[in-house]
Amino acid sequence: MKILAINSNMNRAITDKIRDVARGLASPGTTVDAVCAEWGVPAIEGSYDAAFAALATVELVKRHERDYDAFIVVCYSDPGLYAARELTNKPVYGIAQSSMLAACTFGHRFSILSPLDRFRPVLESLVRFYGLEALCASVRTVNMDVRQSFDDLKAANTAFALEARRAVEEDGAEVICLGGAVFAGRDRAIGEEAGGVVCIDGLSAALKQAEAYHALGYTSSKVGLFETPRAKVRTLPGGVEI
Repeated sequence: MKILAINSNMNRAITDKIRDVARGLASPGTTVDAVCAEWGVPAIEGSYDAAFAALATVELVKRHERDYDAFIVVCYSDPGLYAARELTNKPVYGIAQSSMLAACTFGHRFSILSPLDRFRPVLESLVRFYGLEALCASVRTVNMDVRQSFDDLKAANTAFALEARRAVEEDGAEVICLGGAVFAGRDRAIGEEAGGVVCIDGLSAALKQAEAYHALGYTSSKVGLFETPRAKVRTLPGGVEI
């Protein structure tokens, strides 16, 4: 099968990391490509940024719809996820939703770790949107910007491992969802440093879900919420039609 991983921001370094991690995890016979937004924001650090990222994500899914069997939105606010599912009957996964659903398999309650304090209410709202608030013990942050959490891996891993341990001891979490594309491939290192806490990287979870459901022949329902959009002219600023 062919999977396209979409980094919803414009950071090419993180996109390269996403590609390398995904290809390392992919099963024989699975091809993974990764692209990033060509316009929008260099990092998604709030709802305003996510609004730009959502449209950039949807545009990439629409452009590549015929070329891939599944798509992964590799940003932890899942920007444009439901809109992308309307565009295609091929499965579209968001790393936030995929990690939360996986966490429900491996423990009773989960906590989400995110770099930024200001992203806490965004993720709390996302948990409620997905109907998982009863199973979410907490959303915790370390107030480290996205660039720091990517550039200084050792310090970032230690900070997140400490917060993961606190989530288990103070909040009753049994599983930790690592809230960001910057955590791709870092789940085991953080989990081990946290004393064996189960940590889930959303990219890894989404990739394996994509492979499994492709093998089963599952596709997105086009009845109800993800029904194909009605034909109409949709215009961006400057008169660009999409």
